Amino acid sequence: MAYYKLENDKNAIIQIQRILRYLQYESDGLAKIKPSGLYDTDTRDSVIEFQTKYGLYPSGIVDNETWELLFKIDEARKDASLLARSVKIFPQDSGYYIYPDSKDNNLYVIQHMLNEISNHHDEMGKIEINGVYDKQTVNAIKVLQRKNLMDSSGIIDSKTLNMLSYEFERLNSRDS
Repeated sequence: MAYYKLENDKNAIIQIQRILRYLQYESDGLAKIKPSGLYDTDTRDSVIEFQTKYGLYPSGIVDNETWELLFKIDEARKDASLLARSVKIFPQDSGYYIYPDSKDNNLYVIQHMLNEISNHHDEMGKIEINGVYDKQTVNAIKVLQRKNLMDSSGIIDSKTLNMLSYEFERLNSRDS
């Protein structure tokens, strides 16, 4: 039994079903449907659940309001998938420190970030990415600590990691 009235457009129905199917992975509240191109009972039930969830009248019919919201959500999902996901890689423990001459896997990322930041600061040279908190890396950290009015001890603590992350994000967002 078909419920979709807009010229029974199989491609449009498949699009609707794909969006609803994607949303079912985001929420356990939507019926599990498979894109078939037929506006069947499963599709209608999924549309009703979608309409209910988003505060629309639960008619089971994809009217203009439902259609626009479905595609608005789908466009937002597509836009979000183009952006890099933010990942917290540094320990959140305030007692975490990296001291000169130590080795730490986080130093590979820190050294990469310092190299990117050095493109904007003449007094910071490029450093070798080696996972060792060597003299070059200590000096680059000290430069950033001084520029940010921090104690320039060269010891990497949570405040230094936060400052480094902020500086890296600020400069990268300005470049894009």
